[in-house]
Amino acid sequence: MSSLAIPRQAARWRVSRSLWELFSTHGSDVLLGVAITVLAAILLINSPNVFNVDSWLALVTGRELWQTGIPHHEILTVMAHGKAWVDQQWLSQLASYGIYLIGGLGLLGTVNAALIVLAVAGAAVGARRLGARPGVILITLALCLFSIAPSREVRTQEFAMPLFVAVAYLLAADIRAPSRRVYWCFPILVLWANLHGSVTQGAMLVSLRGLLILWEQRHRLRHPARLWYRPLALIVGAPLTLLLTPYGVSSIGYYRTMLFGGTLTHAVSEWAPVTSSPAIAAVFFLAVGIAIWSFGRHPERTTTWERIALLVLAAASISVIRNLLFFGLFALMVMPVSLAAAPAAAQLPNRLRGRVNLGLATAALAAAVVAGAALIATPASSIELRNQRPAVLRVVARVTNADPAIRVLTDDHYADWLLWRDPSLGGRLAYDVRYELLSARQVSALQAVFTVTGVNYKQAARGYRLLVLDRRYEPATVSAFRHEPGARILFNDGDEIVILRSARQAA
Repeated sequence: MSSLAIPRQAARWRVSRSLWELFSTHGSDVLLGVAITVLAAILLINSPNVFNVDSWLALVTGRELWQTGIPHHEILTVMAHGKAWVDQQWLSQLASYGIYLIGGLGLLGTVNAALIVLAVAGAAVGARRLGARPGVILITLALCLFSIAPSREVRTQEFAMPLFVAVAYLLAADIRAPSRRVYWCFPILVLWANLHGSVTQGAMLVSLRGLLILWEQRHRLRHPARLWYRPLALIVGAPLTLLLTPYGVSSIGYYRTMLFGGTLTHAVSEWAPVTSSPAIAAVFFLAVGIAIWSFGRHPERTTTWERIALLVLAAASISVIRNLLFFGLFALMVMPVSLAAAPAAAQLPNRLRGRVNLGLATAALAAAVVAGAALIATPASSIELRNQRPAVLRVVARVTNADPAIRVLTDDHYADWLLWRDPSLGGRLAYDVRYELLSARQVSALQAVFTVTGVNYKQAARGYRLLVLDRRYEPATVSAFRHEPGARILFNDGDEIVILRSARQAA
């Protein structure tokens, strides 16, 4: 036997022994890991069903970035054509398209699920490191999934989830043991600012930490000037990271529109208040109630920053349901700490427990690996056709190729998918899901045409001869336009319908 073989065998033996001790003495930790692995398998199995409008938007804009570089003006749609476009999500869109080029929609769905699981696992590990019991984390996970699961759609937001968890943990750990590690929040925020607009949530948490440092040290700040450096760096530095993008100060207008513009609230369901979904709202308010109760019952287990941050994130979720994702992740990290009693006594090794835990972990991991492999191998066509109709694309392509002057009006369920499958439609579609590029008047006109509201409800359809509609979402609009004088039905499968209007009616 060589001299290298003995150390290698000893190393393998130590690893095996450590794993066996984990499975036989840390049953709750193993079960928590199994639950997260099962979540991964479920997300992977369900991934083909969560490609939606934002998925196609990410791919369309990612392709534009790949081919032409950073955009500054809108050229893909008619209603917003020529307007300044701050594509704040450019990096995640480019990454999405790059992933598609490497492994198709299957790989993109796999990465999307992996990002969600990484964020959930990171929040659970963060709670564990902050002193929470694994059993309490597992119970909290079941509650918080009601806030996290609705955001499982394949889109750019998932790239921000692990970054949110990293920032939240760095800040929570810094309160318990202050160190320079907290400044890692700044490079994370810079990356996040180029991935997704939700970076405002992270910047808010960092600035809040700085404000609380000032408050806690208010009686000492008159003396050494160096005491000001840390809190001011956090307060001022966090918002400045939002500007470190290719758009610089132009990003200010983007955030003002997204946070205070108002058009998204009326046009997109995810920007409505949480009460717009009673089932989700009920679980959300239950979680908030439990958190507040635990804060009052055991105030020593959490910090002032954690309590205020959770309540601020809850308030943001009440006004915009899309913010529930970040509330859920933060609650998963903080609530178990507040709910947990004193640390449980270490368990003695148990051979039966070890075998059961090993079996459960192996089965969960195998299920996740098989689900991931199956998803990667899934043809892109079978994923797309779950929600889209290729016949619609063929009809639209035939008509628009025959007459380059024809413009297309469709609802947001089809707009970006048509752009994705037929790039020649760029500049000929009325609009897509980027409602932030539209004025309030334009959004109102679109709502009127898709609900047949008002005397001039056809105003938004002027100039558009080809209509792609869905009877499930706009039945009144389908009925109104199919009975127009001179209208021709080019496709109708009972749900989707393609209508060619007469030039006179369109004018």
